[in-house]
Amino acid sequence: MTGSSRAAGAAARRCAAALVALAVLAVLCAAPGCGRSAEDQEADALLHAIDALRDAPSEPRAAREALLAALERQPASTPPAASARDTCVRAYRSLLDATAAEARVRALLAAPAGSAGPGALSDLADLAAAEVKLKESAEVMPRCAEALSELRRAARRGM
Repeated sequence: MTGSSRAAGAAARRCAAALVALAVLAVLCAAPGCGRSAEDQEADALLHAIDALRDAPSEPRAAREALLAALERQPASTPPAASARDTCVRAYRSLLDATAAEARVRALLAAPAGSAGPGALSDLADLAAAEVKLKESAEVMPRCAEALSELRRAARRGM
C-alpha cells in the first residue's frame, strides 16, 4: 500500500466516524425533549404522570397509590404545572381514600356475624368519611381536568 492510499484510507475512516457522530447527534436531537425548555419537559412529565394515574386500573390499590406518590413528587415550577399537580393530587387522594374506606366497610359486611370486633364502629364511621371524600373528589376532579387543559395550552405556547 502506498502512502497516498494509506492517507486516503485514514481520511475515509475519519469521514465515516464524522458521519456516525453526526447520525448519533441527529438521533439524540430527534429524541423527545431535545431543544425544549426545562418547563416544557417538566410539563410533559407531569402530564404523563397524571395520565398514568388516571388510566390505571382501580385494583390493585397499591399500584394507584404508587402512581399518586410519584405524581406528588413531580416538580412543578410554573403556576400551570403547580395548579395541575396540586389539584389532581387532591382529587385522586380523596378518591383513593374513599375507595379504601369503602373496601374496609365491604370487608366488615362480608365478615361472618359476630366476628366484627371492636373496630366495627370505626369502620362504619369510615363509610361516612368515604361519602365525604367521594363528594370532594367529584367536586375537585373537574378542576383537575381544567388545570390539565391549561397546562397543555401553556405547554403549546412554550410556557
